[in-house]
Amino acid sequence: MYFLTPDESAEIKAEYGKITDEKVAVIVWADRATLDVDPRARRRVADAVVYEMKKHLEKASFVPTRDVTEFQESGADWESMSHQEIARELKCDYLLRIDLLEYTTRAADTPELRKGRVSGSLHLYEGADSTRTDTVYSSEVTATHPPPGEHAIADMSDYDLLRAAIEQFAQKTAKKFYDHRESLRGPQR
Repeated sequence: MYFLTPDESAEIKAEYGKITDEKVAVIVWADRATLDVDPRARRRVADAVVYEMKKHLEKASFVPTRDVTEFQESGADWESMSHQEIARELKCDYLLRIDLLEYTTRAADTPELRKGRVSGSLHLYEGADSTRTDTVYSSEVTATHPPPGEHAIADMSDYDLLRAAIEQFAQKTAKKFYDHRESLRGPQR
């Protein structure tokens, strides 16, 4: 009977709404075990996050993920560089670092159960010209597919499960940076 009830949604303010017309680079860190399972994990997550952020932060520009990936694979020890040095190399005003904590097609509590799961910590830093070296925003995001309460995944491959979880992760990440509306009823089926 949803069609007879008024739209039950709420305006959600951005947790960090200061990105306007700046240039943003998204860089993803993943541990060796994740990269052994999927060597393109960093690029897949970065592509999805940049895609979602571009849709909603229309005035901002983004360093192409191809350029970020080339930087990460160039042989430079980027993991030991300061965030300001990375921002200088990527020529950006903001650096969004995502540290992947989980990237799997197995449920955390029941390994024999298939479920796409991506979680990560977000750290936003001001770019090379800033005197601030600490994070200006941080958060954690977790996405699973199928969502809680749904179990019909027999026809989905592991790749499809992970792709859906990455899309949800990217959407949740992007929503941290812009005002949006969310249903008070929960996920729509």
